Formats: sequence, structure tokens, C-alpha cells
Amino acid sequence: MSVGSISRAFQLLRAVPDTDGTLSALATQTGIPIGTVSRLMGTLEQQGAVLRSEKAYRIGPAVTALAAAEPAAYDLGSLATQHLGELASQTNETAGMAQSVETDLLHLSQIATEHDVAVRDWTGVRVPAHSGAIGVVMMAYWPEEQLDAYLESELDVFSQCTVTDSAAIRQRLATVRSVGWLWTTDEYATGVTTVAAPIRDRTGTAAGALHVHGPSFRFPSPDTAQSRRRIGSLVQERADAVSGVLGWKQGR
Repeated sequence: MSVGSISRAFQLLRAVPDTDGTLSALATQTGIPIGTVSRLMGTLEQQGAVLRSEKAYRIGPAVTALAAAEPAAYDLGSLATQHLGELASQTNETAGMAQSVETDLLHLSQIATEHDVAVRDWTGVRVPAHSGAIGVVMMAYWPEEQLDAYLESELDVFSQCTVTDSAAIRQRLATVRSVGWLWTTDEYATGVTTVAAPIRDRTGTAAGALHVHGPSFRFPSPDTAQSRRRIGSLVQERADAVSGVLGWKQGR
């Protein structure tokens, strides 16, 4: 099977749950000619990847077994490298990636841009989740029990702008779930503004976050609602791309 055929086979597998499973529906959904659809679905059926019932297909035991297997261990930093470079280029500010570790975030990597004044390199630094946008977007997808326990504990204050009120934090989490990103200013480090979006695994839990940050006097530029939406959307788009590699599917 050629590389092109493999790619089309995966397109068809992804389309099966979203259609009635007929050849015509699969062809319409994927844009693949119906003759090619018929041939590829026949091959997938032989391998147990799909099952055919009358004229419709559904996901077969081979795919189900793979989905139930223990998730692979991913190097999130490596997965995000290309996206960080593009975010840094698009925003002309430092882009970074952090991983969720218990109730903390661990900065894994960042890519800086050339400026006379820049934020420090946070790589390797571990901080509590409530300390700013990066951790808060992860908290939005914590299990409820974990979130309740965390908010009932005494939360550290890192600056005059650190938010520790549980009701205010819960309101922020609702914003993240609705909008997809969060901006914070001066909350962990004075003089730094950050926008972050969550990276989610196949269960929907936050595995980490992508972010862009810069000196508060300069970032975002211009500091308008439109600019914040544009940059927030860029970060969310890249975070969603990494989430897709981890098996997360939008709409879950």
C-alpha cells in the first residue's frame, strides 16, 4: 500500500464514526472517489479494521484493540517544537510549552525572539497551577475532585496580581472552557503578560499548555481586544494540533 493509500485509509477510518458508514457517505465526507473508497474499505475489512453490515461499515475489532491499548509515552516538548517556532514568528514574542505535573506546571521548552528586553528562560522551572494563565488553562480540565481539593488548600501568592480566590478562579476556568485560551498579566512574575491554551489528551484531561509571553509594556501590541483574540486564537490552534496527536478530538 502506497503512502497515499495509507493516508486515505486513515481518512476513511476517521470518517466512519461521523457518517452512516455507507460508501457514498464516506466518499462525500472525505472527497475520495467512491471506487477508491470501495477498494480501501475492502482492504480494511480484511485486516479487521472495519466490519461490514449489509451496505454500511463500522469500526472493527483491530482498531478497537489499538484504541484500548496503553497510551504511548509522548515527548510533549518534541511534539510542540514546530508549533513554538511558528508562534514565536507570528507574534514576535517568546513561545513556550509546559507539562502538567500533579497540581503544578513544568516548563519544558521555549523559543525566544530577538528583543533588547525579553522574558527570562523558564525551562525546567516548576510552579503551582494557579500562578498564571499557563496553569489555569490546565486546571480547566482537571477532574472535579482534584480541582476541589486544590482550591480548598492554601494557595501561594507570587505577586500583587496573583489570583487565589476560589470563586474568581472558577470563573476563569469557565472562560477557558468557553473561549479556549486565557490572558494574565503580572500574576507570577511582575512585568510579564502571558496567553495560554491547553493541550489535551484523548481523555480530555489537560496534558500541558502552549503559551506566548512577553514584557507587559510591549505585549500584546497593539493591546486591543481584537489583538488579544487574534493571538489567543493562534495559540489555541497550535495547542489543538498537538492535542490531536495525543488523541483528543474536538467536541468530546
